[in-house]
Amino acid sequence: MGVSERRKFKATSNRFSQTILSSRTVVINGIRLGWVVVLVWGELGIYFWSLSSCKWPETAEWRRAKPTHVLLLSDPQVRHPSVVSSESSWFKSLGQFLYEANLKRSWHVTRRLNPHAVFFLGDMLSSGKYVRSEAEYKAYWRKFQSIFPPDSSFPQYFLPGNNDVGMGLAHSSPKNVRLYYSSIVGPFNRQIVIRDHTFIALDAPSLVDEDYQRSGSGTGYERWSPIAGGAVEFVKSVLPATAEKSSQSALFPGSRPTILLSHIPLARPDTAGCGPLREKGAIRRGVGHGYQNTLGKQTTTFLLKTLRPSAVFSGDNRDYCEYHHPLDVPDRDAEEDTLSIREITVKSFSMSNHIRRPGFQLISLVDPTPKGKSFMDAPCLLPDPHGIYTSLYMPLAFLTLIFLFIFNTYRSRRLRSGPPAHIALSPPNIGLSPLHPGADVWSPYTPNLPVSPRSALPTTLRTPNAAAGPTMRAASRPDTPLASPLLGPSVIFQHHPQEEEEEDALYPTQYAQRSGSGNGNVSDGEEWPARGDDPAPSYFLPAPAGGSLKQAVPRGWAWSWTFVFRGRRRRMTVSVPSWNSVRELATQLGGGGDGDMVLRRRGVAWSTARDGLGILWPTLSVWILCAWWMF
Repeated sequence: MGVSERRKFKATSNRFSQTILSSRTVVINGIRLGWVVVLVWGELGIYFWSLSSCKWPETAEWRRAKPTHVLLLSDPQVRHPSVVSSESSWFKSLGQFLYEANLKRSWHVTRRLNPHAVFFLGDMLSSGKYVRSEAEYKAYWRKFQSIFPPDSSFPQYFLPGNNDVGMGLAHSSPKNVRLYYSSIVGPFNRQIVIRDHTFIALDAPSLVDEDYQRSGSGTGYERWSPIAGGAVEFVKSVLPATAEKSSQSALFPGSRPTILLSHIPLARPDTAGCGPLREKGAIRRGVGHGYQNTLGKQTTTFLLKTLRPSAVFSGDNRDYCEYHHPLDVPDRDAEEDTLSIREITVKSFSMSNHIRRPGFQLISLVDPTPKGKSFMDAPCLLPDPHGIYTSLYMPLAFLTLIFLFIFNTYRSRRLRSGPPAHIALSPPNIGLSPLHPGADVWSPYTPNLPVSPRSALPTTLRTPNAAAGPTMRAASRPDTPLASPLLGPSVIFQHHPQEEEEEDALYPTQYAQRSGSGNGNVSDGEEWPARGDDPAPSYFLPAPAGGSLKQAVPRGWAWSWTFVFRGRRRRMTVSVPSWNSVRELATQLGGGGDGDMVLRRRGVAWSTARDGLGILWPTLSVWILCAWWMF
């Protein structure tokens, strides 16, 4: 390739790149495509990607044993249906919609891990303790099940939380709410055996209430008479079951491994940390109206010594926390008289202001053996729902507006500096002389020269002395009303060459009237042939089917509503829009039309807003489609 060819190629590529980059259609459609990709990633892709690194905790040896998988969720906090009402603002309704959409997306991707059992560690409902009737509680629970629907492939177990049933003797109606919970959700305390491991699901709110009564009487747990059906009675009743020698536990020989589940975390020192996976702060003692941060010290000691769990999993705190509880075991060797029980506070599954990323916990179980662990657990994190909007959508929207403003400013300068567009003063006329005022190149300085007209009429009609052709006339005959009135042409007069010699120049043949007698009809000196003497037959169109000339015009679907307003009958009709109207609307919304003309007349700011709306509507359509797919 020579130097001249390279220069030509470079100039051509530069012109092509400048044309593409300055093309409004290419730029707007490119931004639309980019926004659709970003939206699909932010609404669906990032959730699946966050779980790509979330695996069940197991070793290669465990995989051969096919471990059992248990999923732990804490604090879904489904909001009450009355939160969004007709009197709510659109901002509050939008926030509620985004909150529930995030829960559904999170649950949709989490259940793809295919667990064998699921435990909800309390606070399934955010305001269940304020419900005043059983019907209202049923409606509230149906909303929870619409987000977390029951699945026949795995069982679901629920622990009561302080927001589900209330907590504290000063609560206005805790007893009735607990009755609603027990009749709709299930029992408060449960003992479930999974893969030869005993899961103790504890009613922590009632345990706190009973602890206040016990401490008020000054009685220890050894001499305390448990409340019938309470948490203390349940803990003492499960002791014989955990002592069954169905397998050996590495921590406590002669018992089945026990895993304690509690909505409220166990007590610990205020100086205790929570490990590197916690986002901020630590768990401290605290009490308020309807809540308590941790169980009491005596209650914690009672649970650990009575149940001797291999691990404890709790919720309620919203953030992740790992702590080891020291426990004295006098019946073991002197060198091993102090053991530690690990407690994991599971992250909240719902979005919250206290944490940036929600999460959940995975547990893998294998058959217990005298030596070695029989279960493993690992946390999993979900995407940051607030960060998707504040760190992805909002900055990208701001950058898009800035880019559109700069792009329209650049186009405006090019339009002002470029040559003016050619505007035709008159429509093109074919067949006129170039010097004629109606021609395309006419100007005020063009001389007004006479130009002979050019007509499309044949010479025989413009020149009297030209040879006249046959005169055509449509014969009119009466017929039935249902028949067509359109008749075929018939030749009335024919030209005879021998008569040209006798033709008078002042009396052309085409204007002559022939008269005669016979069977023909004469009217005003003009002879009409008889019915049987037509030189050419007449033809009729067939009558339409049904005997009617009117045909129904096909119309699209339409819905009409008739009503009376101020003594007059009114009608409202909604019909399917035509394709042309839809296309025009799409052109307006898509920023189509004459963009340069809008930029010249309205300015850069108006064109930027118009282009922004043209990018917004397809992006919003994709977002609605994703939300509809999740719901």
